[in-house]
Amino acid sequence: MNSPLPPPPLSFDHDDIIGGSTGRRRRRNKNRNTNNPLHSIQSTIDNICTQLSNKLSQCNTQLRNNQLLPPPHILLPSVISGTLAFYATSFSSQYIQYKLLKLSTGTRPMIIPISVGVATVAMGSWMGHLAGLGTVAAAKCTDRTSSSSRMQWNRRATPDFLEQCNSLLEEKILPMKDAACRTVHEMTRPMTIATNTNNNNNRRMQQERKEAWFHAARICIIGILTYKTLFRSNFMSLSPSSYTARGSFARKGIPIPKSSSRSSSMIPSSFNYATKSQREKLHQIGSRFGCHTCGSRLLFRSRRLLPNTTKKMIFHGDHIPPVSVAKQINNRWYNRKLGRTVAQRFYPQCTDCSNKQGGLLSRAVNAGHRNLHAAGGGSESHFHGWRMRVGHLTGGLVAVVSTVGVGNDDARWLGSSEEEEAEVLVHSSRDRIRSIQYWLEDLLYDAKRTMSNVWNGR
Repeated sequence: MNSPLPPPPLSFDHDDIIGGSTGRRRRRNKNRNTNNPLHSIQSTIDNICTQLSNKLSQCNTQLRNNQLLPPPHILLPSVISGTLAFYATSFSSQYIQYKLLKLSTGTRPMIIPISVGVATVAMGSWMGHLAGLGTVAAAKCTDRTSSSSRMQWNRRATPDFLEQCNSLLEEKILPMKDAACRTVHEMTRPMTIATNTNNNNNRRMQQERKEAWFHAARICIIGILTYKTLFRSNFMSLSPSSYTARGSFARKGIPIPKSSSRSSSMIPSSFNYATKSQREKLHQIGSRFGCHTCGSRLLFRSRRLLPNTTKKMIFHGDHIPPVSVAKQINNRWYNRKLGRTVAQRFYPQCTDCSNKQGGLLSRAVNAGHRNLHAAGGGSESHFHGWRMRVGHLTGGLVAVVSTVGVGNDDARWLGSSEEEEAEVLVHSSRDRIRSIQYWLEDLLYDAKRTMSNVWNGR
């Protein structure tokens, strides 16, 4: 009788016994297989949404208790002053680009107008913050002296109008101006401190200067994020519009098939190159966003009818890059060798800009210009600094966010002198921006930790 065969000897993996890298890798892969990554990612998103919801509910509670937003007589002037400060900064930047730097949306490389736009938004946000802070200081000065000034004003029954105006100027306007100037000076004063020695006094001044510059950096970052994410504006839109490239007001375009853009016989010289559906779409884009060069919606212009329809068309379809520019780019030797052709898109353009573009390109072609792409830029570009944009509201929003609840600390505000009131406003504004930074850091840290747990299979 045959005896049963002995069982096979057990085999052990050395890495599994000592807990080596192979064993850890196998256990990690097993955990990854057992945990659903989509479920972990969903939990991360839910966690972030929960924190945002809690923050919004907290803000809603503060709004109901009138603890978050300042009174209307402070809120509205802060928004207006911050917006106007941002507008003035963007106007100055665009004027310098137009007159001195000769930049436009067609400047190459594109990083140059984009960088100038980022710097303009950062400076405009800082100016909007200073304008809002000065407005709050002036409004609080008015609140402090309003009752006494009103009593003195009612007691006076003089018929002299000029004397009343002088008293109003001395009792209200000049103190408001002085309070705003003191607060703005207190905010910018540490940024100009120069420290060369290492004594204790200069160390304190150096720390104060560092805190002031960090506060300015936070304001600029908040403004850039607000301008790009909330108002969905383009940094290049702060440069003058080139007539031979995408304008500052270009938002949406219609792509042209390469078969029609390569063949010169398939591109007529009039605006009828587009199909009926493309013309209707260009009309919708132009009515919403305006001419991509000057931004005009032609609301008060005479409107022509579309061919064979009863609908009105107020915009031409503009090739970007224009036909002559595209031909010159395609005829370059390296593009011919590689068989590459430039991609074109249709953008809505008003009649005035279309006529000026045609004249510029005609003169450049007759003069044998080697780079037609640059013919519509520089001093020939369109200056639109006077036109208000939705992105200019960035300054107003930054002014409100950075001055919400400043100076409401009664322990520091009551009984303080004029110089101390300016210091209270400045420190309160810095604490406000720093709290926003800490909240965003905590939110990003929680998201990073959750994603790390997902990656490690925990």
